[in-house]
Amino acid sequence: MNKKKMFLVVCSVFVVTLAFAGTTLALLSTQTQAKANGFVPGVLTSQIFENGSLAPDGHSSLIPTENTTLKEVQVQNTPGAHEVDAYIRVMLVPTFRSDEGTLAGNISLNPNNDSIIIEAPSGETVTLNLTSGWNNNWISQNGYFYYKSIVSPGDLTDVLLESVHVTNTELWQTFNLEVLSDAIQAENGAALDAWGTIAEQLQ
Repeated sequence: MNKKKMFLVVCSVFVVTLAFAGTTLALLSTQTQAKANGFVPGVLTSQIFENGSLAPDGHSSLIPTENTTLKEVQVQNTPGAHEVDAYIRVMLVPTFRSDEGTLAGNISLNPNNDSIIIEAPSGETVTLNLTSGWNNNWISQNGYFYYKSIVSPGDLTDVLLESVHVTNTELWQTFNLEVLSDAIQAENGAALDAWGTIAEQLQ
């Protein structure tokens, strides 16, 4: 009888909407799945923290009034009696909303030292400022940022994104940044099965 490895994956999807009225961190969905266990099922959930705090009810509001706004992003392996150790990865998905309400997306992110520069349709630029020395703790590959270390229940990753800068404050009306986190149990080679050989570089 063939035995299939069972592993646990959880995705948390948040949207950071940078607009004239403010910045919203909105929870879109969280999926959890029981881990195979002979006694008590393990569970795995992750949640995104912004500026050191979990947004109440999945929402927080900031009002950008200048060209640069603090936007410290990190992910927590949610604490709980049956939570398990996890590897975590993050994807940053920027889009620009047009006057007609449509979104211009499919933007490739290529870190250059500690920043990612994105050109808006208007020709202005948005800069995602990664935390200094981010690549000591994260690996950037295939559009994802992989956290190198195992994250125990209740613990947080190091900060990945530190702030967002725009060359023109009018960009706050159209720029959106979607932050997606993906957590997988650290044991039984689950990350290698799900994420491929990048998992071999994780600690």
